[in-house]
Amino acid sequence: MPTVITAIANSEAESFVAGTLYAQGWNVVFRAIDWASLHTYLESNPAIASNALLIFGNDLPGANKQLVDTLQSRVRQSIGFAISDLGADEFVGVHPLPTVGTDLISLVRGFVRAPLVRTGAMTQRRPRSSKVIAIGSAGSHTGCTLIALNLAMELSLLAKSTLLIEANFRAPSIAAVLSMRNIADGSTWKSIAPNLALSEVNQSSADQLESFMNKATDEFEFIIIDIGSVSGLSNRLTDRRWTSVVTTWCCDQADELMIVSRADHLGHYRLTQVIELLQQTSIRAQLSFTQNMKSSGKRGDAQMARFLTATTPLKPNRVRSLKEEIRSVMAAEDEHATLVETNERSNLRKSIAELAREIIS
Repeated sequence: MPTVITAIANSEAESFVAGTLYAQGWNVVFRAIDWASLHTYLESNPAIASNALLIFGNDLPGANKQLVDTLQSRVRQSIGFAISDLGADEFVGVHPLPTVGTDLISLVRGFVRAPLVRTGAMTQRRPRSSKVIAIGSAGSHTGCTLIALNLAMELSLLAKSTLLIEANFRAPSIAAVLSMRNIADGSTWKSIAPNLALSEVNQSSADQLESFMNKATDEFEFIIIDIGSVSGLSNRLTDRRWTSVVTTWCCDQADELMIVSRADHLGHYRLTQVIELLQQTSIRAQLSFTQNMKSSGKRGDAQMARFLTATTPLKPNRVRSLKEEIRSVMAAEDEHATLVETNERSNLRKSIAELAREIIS
């Protein structure tokens, strides 16, 4: 996580910035109150400064744009906030200070990833009428793709225009499950059923994600994104590699991030690892949790109790459990189809259909 130096005179603004970043696990090593103290610290600690993110305010006594510009070679990066209206003309390119911690984290993370293109405006979610749900996996073989595919199908059956996006870079599966080819054109999508379209984000299209999602949210009522594993989430949110682009967008811009986990012992262990990261990571998307492959009887009751104990502290907006149903899943896989197409009356299909109705209500 980045090392941070703050240089903001206003005590409330500085406390908000430093406290918010510190709560994320970022190391705030120095808090300057004027230009002289900042300059002295950077002169005395060049090794620390060279790897630090400098966050300054335009209210810093003794500072101006020319002086701040001289620091660019001494720090890793810098980002400025407009704290005071007085002397605002002295600084160019400073950002309005967010009032909400998640907006501040989103802006600073984005600046760390791409300092030349991020602006304060990008912390605001683009107005839209569509709903975006990202589905991530707490571990491996959780059924994340199965749920994403079938949830998208159930939404389309409810006469909602729906786009399903393959964004599991580590193990893309939707095309294989449906026995399809050539869905990787990130500039558009393919209709695969009434009210349902499919697209994929890959390395060649990841740099156009923002414009693609803007088009998609204008076109569809619901967008379901399969993002695969969410392990190491906090590091990925400041990662500049293309494989983190969709996860970062979803944490900042999606309406809901649904975490899917297996009900068995290993699945629960992986879930607790993800929860530990989420407790230290602010994201703007609402969290929900789905326990998949729950056993029947007392064993299933114990799995559900353990699941609720782990997830309740995060105050998710939705917690669900899906029972294990191997026969229905295998039949759908064999026919390269969704559950409603192969076994409309299966309990698993009914549970996902109920989830779809809940989402649109």
